Amino acid sequence: MESSTKEFSVGVESTYDVKDVMLFGVSKNRALDSISSGHPLEAALIKHAQKKEEIDMRMLRTMQGLHAPIRLHMEKLGVKDIGHLPCLHRHNALLDALTGKDTTLDFEDFLNNPQDSEIMGQPHVMIERHLGML
Repeated sequence: MESSTKEFSVGVESTYDVKDVMLFGVSKNRALDSISSGHPLEAALIKHAQKKEEIDMRMLRTMQGLHAPIRLHMEKLGVKDIGHLPCLHRHNALLDALTGKDTTLDFEDFLNNPQDSEIMGQPHVMIERHLGML
């Protein structure tokens, strides 16, 4: 005779699709995940930022030569993926200094950015999950 109860292990979902909040953190609303952008202006702002960076790199190339935009791009790639503990949120101050975002105050700097929310969890379990040990 089989038991109708399931043993719950770390990281395993139950039959009701409920994840362990202490391990995975509080999940966002699934309805928000289906929305591609929050506002019609958001896509235009992203496109504008990309175009501005492209113009800045072109101007840097004409003023200082080909090495300057290549060096700046390599520095950005170098500081973009610096290792950190998975239980702590990463504020990449080096990348902000290279891109100039450290001198501006944007919408997400003072309003509730979902990336800055606290993640509940046990650090050892989260690190083991990140390393694939769980």
